[in-house]
Amino acid sequence: MKILISAFCCGATWTSEPGIAWRAVHHALGNNHEVWAIITRQGYEKELGDYLAAHPLPGFHPIFMDLPPAMQFIRRSPLTHSIYYNLWQHHLVSVARQLHQKVGFDLAHHVSYIRYWSPSGVRDLGIPFIWGPVGASESMPNSFLAELPPRARVFEFLRDKIRIAARLQPSLRATARAATIAIGITRETCDALRELGARRVEQIPLAMTDEELAGYDRVPPPPPGPFRILCLGRLLHWKGFHLAIRAFAIFAKKNPEAELWIAGDGPFRGELEKVAGETGISSRVRFLGHLSHAAAKDRLAQAHVLLHPSLHEAFGYVCLEALASGRPVVCLDIGGPALQVSAETGFVASATTPQESIQAMASYLTTIAGNRDLLAEISDRCRTRVHTEFTMRRTGAIINSFYAEAVASREKSLLSGKSA
Repeated sequence: MKILISAFCCGATWTSEPGIAWRAVHHALGNNHEVWAIITRQGYEKELGDYLAAHPLPGFHPIFMDLPPAMQFIRRSPLTHSIYYNLWQHHLVSVARQLHQKVGFDLAHHVSYIRYWSPSGVRDLGIPFIWGPVGASESMPNSFLAELPPRARVFEFLRDKIRIAARLQPSLRATARAATIAIGITRETCDALRELGARRVEQIPLAMTDEELAGYDRVPPPPPGPFRILCLGRLLHWKGFHLAIRAFAIFAKKNPEAELWIAGDGPFRGELEKVAGETGISSRVRFLGHLSHAAAKDRLAQAHVLLHPSLHEAFGYVCLEALASGRPVVCLDIGGPALQVSAETGFVASATTPQESIQAMASYLTTIAGNRDLLAEISDRCRTRVHTEFTMRRTGAIINSFYAEAVASREKSLLSGKSA
């Protein structure tokens, strides 16, 4: 097939969202499709150019597009970047139509940004359209919101209002109606896609490539010695690391040698240090600062469990990395992490109230810290789960089947129309 992909951010050597978009491109190419991907120029043109010079990919046609230079200032601020992105998608509509007239695509696929509340510029070409996987429908429970600092509460208020306003956009509802298949990452986003008017909604998780899995397979089993708990990610209020510290404080009372490592940096660090001081266990909470991917992987190898009580997260890729490393994950029953973790590979705490969730997480930590044989069994099950449920081979095969279904359905519809 000739496939047009909307991939605002897409990088062959990136992690996070640009890496997810690249996997979609790479997997389509691996299924013998020819791919045109429209990508923002800034940050990705040189990187992809260098990569393709060393690793030629016949059949891949990256097209770099940006708004006029006079509008670039909009994208620099986190507060206005979404405006730039929406304008970029709006401009993409005409670009995609012109390109379709020249190439004659069989299918269009939106892969980035991976959020359900922004319209796609490849939605209305008169060909099958796959939207997603997308996420970001998760909201913070009110009981958790109430105990956050005022600035964090304002952030969450604005986030919710922006998403509510976005749902009123005719272009967003047009995107949902145009989707032959809309794919959500989490159950919350699947519900939102249906509310927007998507006719067919499927749920698919994020996944890891064989190369990534091979790298995490080399991480040794959990080590002997003092029990180490790791939090890994940007230090933002919604990551829930303040809950992790409070859960650790309960657990640490009966585990005097245990440590909590917090790897990452961000604006919420001061609040986290304050929480650690208030609990009386600050000497056993180590703030490691920002780590490279290799250094973070090394810390994961030294830890016994990943504690990731995120309050709204569509992806939670770090949880997948932990499971692939044979480390149990403790999270809340919200978003992507709750999808990845099973009763056999970690613990999903109910997001009822902060105190109930904290107590539940502390109880689980106590259970696995006191039984290293159980920890070893869980470690093996973690790796098995990722290899079984979260590989790009599996996810890519499902998406490729959606491609085939969408095109076959359109051909059947066209034939029926001609017969009539």
